[in-house]
Amino acid sequence: MELLHRPGADHVLELMAPERLEVPGWAVHAGVLPAADVTLHDGIRVTTPARTAFDCAHWLPRAEAVVVLDQFLRRGLDLDLLRHRTLSGRARGVLGLADRRAASPRESWLRVMLADCGLPRPVTQLRVALPGGRHACLDLGWEAYQVAVEYDGREHHTTPADRHDDERRREELRRHGWRVVVAGPDVIPGRAADLLEAVAGALIERGWRPGPEGMARILAARRPRTSRRGRSYG
Repeated sequence: MELLHRPGADHVLELMAPERLEVPGWAVHAGVLPAADVTLHDGIRVTTPARTAFDCAHWLPRAEAVVVLDQFLRRGLDLDLLRHRTLSGRARGVLGLADRRAASPRESWLRVMLADCGLPRPVTQLRVALPGGRHACLDLGWEAYQVAVEYDGREHHTTPADRHDDERRREELRRHGWRVVVAGPDVIPGRAADLLEAVAGALIERGWRPGPEGMARILAARRPRTSRRGRSYG
């Protein structure tokens, strides 16, 4: 079995190969599979969704692993199929962050980034009641503090009509006491520190107390740093 992952991508490819593969631009991990982890798709031997998700949780960088698991869960994967396997501490941490309600890979990235920087874990796709029996669905939010983070990607938030609808809805939320922090498509990696500062500040203003350790994590996360792949996250 070969697990292929292109650095920076939000997807993986897992192949059954007779010998070691070398694929330019891809990270390749080799392993031996039990028969129960192999299935047929259009006559081709591939790993089961549960096995592929299991390998992603073990091999991919933390945030990228959560992105992939979120998408598996959205497509109906039962998380218990993974919990019954022998998991490393790292993989258990990834499973603990996975959430089937994540609507996009970038929302998954934001959720992991905020939690890893010391903020309380936000609720995904938080429903907020509005007058007249209506509801607003927020990408990420903390209901106790009435703070939300919304991701405006290029696909659904670029036309004038889209922007008008977004601002009208957010203005109504603000009138009902919500602080809405908007993240654009350039937030990762270019403006992650700015987003963290805005969200942490809003939560603290609304009564959240991070404590000395939590504040140290937030301050450390605001300093620019570079991953092993050369990607800046601050």
